[in-house]
Amino acid sequence: MKPTEFVKVNTQFWGEHLREISGHLPVSHRRELAGPLLYPRMMVLTETPDWNIVELVGISREYRSLEVRRQKVASVEEYFGVGEGPAVVTLPGENLFKDATVATQDGRQELTARFPGARGMLGQEFVGPQEDLLKFAPGNYSTFDRTLLVHTAGSALRAHWVFFALAIHRSEPAEKYLDFLRNFAAAAPHTDPIGTLSVPRADDGADLQGAVFASTYLAHDVPKSTVDQFLSSNEDFLLTAFDATKLIRQPHLEWQSGDEAALTPDFILERADGSHVVGDLRLPLAAGVKKHRRTTTLADGVAQLSRVTEYFGDADNRAFANTKYGLDITAPRKLVVISSQDIVDAAQLKAAEGVEVLDYDTILRLHLAATTA
Repeated sequence: MKPTEFVKVNTQFWGEHLREISGHLPVSHRRELAGPLLYPRMMVLTETPDWNIVELVGISREYRSLEVRRQKVASVEEYFGVGEGPAVVTLPGENLFKDATVATQDGRQELTARFPGARGMLGQEFVGPQEDLLKFAPGNYSTFDRTLLVHTAGSALRAHWVFFALAIHRSEPAEKYLDFLRNFAAAAPHTDPIGTLSVPRADDGADLQGAVFASTYLAHDVPKSTVDQFLSSNEDFLLTAFDATKLIRQPHLEWQSGDEAALTPDFILERADGSHVVGDLRLPLAAGVKKHRRTTTLADGVAQLSRVTEYFGDADNRAFANTKYGLDITAPRKLVVISSQDIVDAAQLKAAEGVEVLDYDTILRLHLAATTA
């Protein structure tokens, strides 16, 4: 199947499928749904020499026509951030992961330790001691439907919740692929259609009514926001996702000896257990009226946090932060938040030593899991 055919089939199928669902299901079957119906906002279509990949990203309370992004990467392994080592699951032939978690043993252990709310979204678990998550073998379809992917590289952790993704070998004809999508959709329960998410909510999902859930794929409205505006809009999501009780926005942390430039992370979270998370936003946020704030690469986020451990290893620095912000910080976690459609390959994750890498959709999904009614 040529990439142009892949684009055509997905545009046709997902447009018709989601439009039909949004037009009748929330009205005619509202009482049968687990909660408010949520939809994706963007369709990312990726071409590799041997595979075509479609992924739906963003979480929206209202259905809108999907934005479409096309890109090329060197391999399906690069797209999913896996290397050439032994894998937790091998993917020959046709494979389906639905409401599931695929994790390395180390990644699984760290997941619920760092994100207690994740217990509500694990589903069926595929966990192993191998160093990689997935090994793609010659075959046709690998489908990830509401699946959490978690793995580590050294001391770095990557967690990515996949709303819906499908990797198909390019040898498969377009007609057979369209038939597969239609059959897959037809086999799903009527009140739980593919490409949607319904989560029980208190107050009929009042937390999903704001502008944040109108456009969460971080490629359209976010550049109009400053860091402070973004944190104001997303404070509740960050607090619940990380089991935190306090958010400090854009702290200015001076060194108490020497003349080095102050540390200026985007935020610090104080968790319920007294631990802390120092965060950097690698999102296309605005610095001025029409300017982007900074680059959005993971490497730049890692560099921004590179001296956090050193800073809080000094007693005078810790005392200063405590006096200024009321935070008694020792050995904080480091977090880089990236856009939901960004790719993190195996080499990039390995270079992110000591850093947790989460995309925005995953944070929203952790919030939903932690606050499920």
